[in-house]
Amino acid sequence: MNVKPITLVYTYDVDDDGSQYDTLPAFLLGEDRALYLSEGMLWAQVVRQSEGDPDIYVGSNEDAGVIIAEDVRGSAADVIPALIERWTSMTALEFIVRDLIAAPLLELGLTI
Repeated sequence: MNVKPITLVYTYDVDDDGSQYDTLPAFLLGEDRALYLSEGMLWAQVVRQSEGDPDIYVGSNEDAGVIIAEDVRGSAADVIPALIERWTSMTALEFIVRDLIAAPLLELGLTI
């Protein structure tokens, strides 16, 4: 899987203040998806490469973004590469059973 560290310029609209932006460290997955941390949440976002710098990508709240995890502790540089390595080392069935089914049950004190 093609993964590289990038700088994400995330633009968003605030009611009457017009457009604002944040610059965040992120990791590019493939050609147009990025993972980044913002306020303790891990996001997956559709991005596009800037015309001026190949290491800067742009995302906005107009594109669909997905919160993958909340209450994430640590920096993007520590959390995201480890997560990508874990995901790429498991099969789809392992991901479904361990991450989508078992993990929420374990948080509730239940097991499969």
